[in-house]
Amino acid sequence: MLMLNNDLLNFNAVLIGIAQILILILIAPFVNSYINKIKSILRGQQGRPLFQGYKDIFKLIRKEVVLSEDASYISRFAPYIVFVSILVSACFLPVFSSNALLSFTGDIIALVYTIGLGTFFMALYGMDQASSFGGLGSSRDILIASLAEPTLMLVIFTFALQTRTTNISRIFIDIHKNGFLNYPVSYVLALMAFLIISVAENGRIPVDNPDTHLELTMVHEAMILEGSGRHLALFEYSSYLKLIIFITLASNIFLPIGVYGGIPHSLSSFSFLTILYAIAFYILKVLIFATPIAFIEISMAKLRFFRVPDFLMLGFVLSIISLVLYSI
Repeated sequence: MLMLNNDLLNFNAVLIGIAQILILILIAPFVNSYINKIKSILRGQQGRPLFQGYKDIFKLIRKEVVLSEDASYISRFAPYIVFVSILVSACFLPVFSSNALLSFTGDIIALVYTIGLGTFFMALYGMDQASSFGGLGSSRDILIASLAEPTLMLVIFTFALQTRTTNISRIFIDIHKNGFLNYPVSYVLALMAFLIISVAENGRIPVDNPDTHLELTMVHEAMILEGSGRHLALFEYSSYLKLIIFITLASNIFLPIGVYGGIPHSLSSFSFLTILYAIAFYILKVLIFATPIAFIEISMAKLRFFRVPDFLMLGFVLSIISLVLYSI
């Protein structure tokens, strides 16, 4: 009987993990459209519908893939590897419950490097198309990633030291239990550093402009300039998922409200009202953190590329100060 109960609990945990992945997949295009909608409203425009992201993805999936004659097998497999790597990264992430689909000690470090794998293959795709702009975008993206990822790791280590674990679920549980007011001043500095890194990793203003197609200023768009059809759909959906991953990390760490820690592990003791509350709180936190992104993009100009390392260095310094302050 005890073994049966354990098997049932494990099965329930898998179901919860799958449900959380589905939520991330479903709301990722909506969050991107929400940011664009806020930007349009601030400009005094009506803007595109909130479900435009889904329409764009379905439209691209129905189109034919066109590859350059100079492209190799890398261009055929890279879009799928990029999408799968981001999808696997999402499996490490608890959303409204601590039962992540993939959870083990050090999984937050694995999440960072799995995202880095997708960045690597996207850069390969940009160079493999034999396009001058693709190579330009790839070199810029690798430079940004090499400067951003060390800062992201320092921010992660700050919270790993505070919670004494590198497991994402345990970090979220501890922060939701104690609240951010019980943490040192380093919390605010870590938030500022994480904001800078999130903007850089997702190609948002002031590091990159996801809405532009001016060749000399593109980074992310330059790498997928030759993409078409379902390959382009995979790249776009990967960018949506990557953005929601960073927003989910920020919302569950820096805004620890809701019923995250109060959800039981057994489906038999689930209250569907509790589940709905948990999902509603999660979506609310995501929209709260997505809104400042729109305000930042509407109020700032894109930096010259040679100023981007200075911007990322600011995040690196803030993350070091945050880590030192906690150690003191």
